[in-house]
Amino acid sequence: MVIIVIVIGALVMNYALVKIYGHLWGKNLDAQVEFQKEPSLEGRDAMLTETIYNRKWLFLPVLQVGFQMHRNLWFADGENTSVSDQCYKRDIFSVGGYQKITRTIPFHCSKRGYYELSQVELVTRSPLMNKKFYKTLESPDHFYVYPRMVDDTKLEIPFQKIMGSVLSHKNLYEDPFEFRGIREYQPTDPMHKINWKVSARTDQWMVNLYDSTSAQEVMILLDVEDETIWKFDEIHEEGIRLAAALASRLLQQGVPVGIRTNGRDLKSDECFSLNGGTGPQQVRSLYEGLTRLDLTKKAEHMEVILDRLREEKENGNRTYVMISKNQRESCYEGFDSLLQDGGTGAWIATLYDDMEWKLPENRKVTMIRWEVAK
Repeated sequence: MVIIVIVIGALVMNYALVKIYGHLWGKNLDAQVEFQKEPSLEGRDAMLTETIYNRKWLFLPVLQVGFQMHRNLWFADGENTSVSDQCYKRDIFSVGGYQKITRTIPFHCSKRGYYELSQVELVTRSPLMNKKFYKTLESPDHFYVYPRMVDDTKLEIPFQKIMGSVLSHKNLYEDPFEFRGIREYQPTDPMHKINWKVSARTDQWMVNLYDSTSAQEVMILLDVEDETIWKFDEIHEEGIRLAAALASRLLQQGVPVGIRTNGRDLKSDECFSLNGGTGPQQVRSLYEGLTRLDLTKKAEHMEVILDRLREEKENGNRTYVMISKNQRESCYEGFDSLLQDGGTGAWIATLYDDMEWKLPENRKVTMIRWEVAK
């Protein structure tokens, strides 16, 4: 009889303890997982911070904190980690009353991309370890892994050719607000430049002179379309890296740079585009847009992008740089037609070493072969 009473008493106490613990353990308990503030580069390491706040007196002897990330971000030590469709991380802590625990964890960025965190899962056990309790907390955060830089030595030749095109074909425009002086009229001068008052006073035709301003920019055209069922992600990734590297070098030289691509943004599902500009914000916007390109989404035909560009009015003030493995005739003709309004162009063909060069010669277009390693 005594044994039965003891057993019943133990069961009642355990039941009460489980109920009380289950009610209190999750109160004033918070956990966050945050990426580092600055973006990283493909192939580099980065850091995330795991923080636990226990703002109550109750001691939590066992608390498991779990979250998941994209498998392209993985933990080098592999501790408490499993990788399948995602990378799952689970750490176990012992958290005292009114305690804050902060842990910094390094991870490796194996591939370009835009990555998100959404939730943190908390799991604990009752004091007698005979029951589990679960809690899910929202912890939204995102992280950019920019495309890695290409070899500077390899980049130098196309960069110099593009800069030469920009400088030699720079269009100069007279600024009507920058008056420079007056000279005698010449037969090639337009009538609107004549200064009628000075001409009447001197009894000969005189024209105004104005200072000139440069309005040349580079528009990068990035083609990530696969023409057949075969996928060429390695080539497209190299094209993305090349676009980022060229844009960065040109912006460092003060050249306005924009981009048009038929690749789709994984957030908006629209083709990424950015008008010409300069400055740190332009660099950031360009890199973030290239980072969000999703090669699993069906790309727009490049001819459609070229048709849209022909409707813009700035064509004569631009140097166009096409980056593409595709060499079909319709795309080349569309690019050539884009230059009819006075723009200049370069075509960088991103190809494996065993791929054939099919582009025709064109004195208006600088042709460059960029070999991609398999």
